[in-house]
Amino acid sequence: MKYILTISLIAVLISCGNKIQEEKTIRESIDSRSENEMNKNLFSSDYFPVSFSFPSNWEIMNDTTLNMIHVLSPTSDQDFFQEMVNIVVGGTNGKDLDAFFEGNLRMIQGMFEELEQTEEPNYQEINGVQFKKVRYNYLFEGLPLTAQLYVTIQGENSFIINCSALQNTFDDYQEEFVSIVHSIVLN
Repeated sequence: MKYILTISLIAVLISCGNKIQEEKTIRESIDSRSENEMNKNLFSSDYFPVSFSFPSNWEIMNDTTLNMIHVLSPTSDQDFFQEMVNIVVGGTNGKDLDAFFEGNLRMIQGMFEELEQTEEPNYQEINGVQFKKVRYNYLFEGLPLTAQLYVTIQGENSFIINCSALQNTFDDYQEEFVSIVHSIVLN
C-alpha cells in the first residue's frame, strides 16, 4: 500500500493539477461486459473523464482528492509487489504536450535513485489520441521497478498513465498493461 501512496504522490506532483469540479457526483460503473478478450470489466465514471476495460481479477481504487484511478493486479504470495496502472487527470498549466511531458520527465528524473531511461520518448496514437511515452527503470525503497509512462492533453485536462511493475516481472504484465492502456477512451 505504501508503494501505491508514493506512486500516487508522484503522479499528483506530475499532473500539475487543476482539479476537476469537486461538486460532481461520483457514480462509477464497473460493467462485466467488454469487447476486449483479455479485459472483462469496463470502468466508467461521472467524475473521471475516462473509461477503459481491465482484467476481471484486477481491482479499481479511486482517489478523487488526487484525481487518480489505480488499476491493481491481484495480490499473490509469489509476487510481493502489486503491479498497477495509475491514471491521473490534472491540468496543463497552459502547456502543450511536449512542454508538459518534458516538465514531467525532469521531475521524475530528480525523484528516483538510479533512474535509467530505457527508451527515447516517442509518440503513439491510442484510440485517435496522440500520447507521448517513455519507459524507465529506477530504484524505489530498494525495489528495482520499471515504469511505462504515457502522457496526453485534451483541452484543459492532462492525462498521465503510468504502468509499473518490478523490473523482473514487467514483461510478464506487458500484455495486461497494453490491453488496459489501449482500451482507454477520454470522454
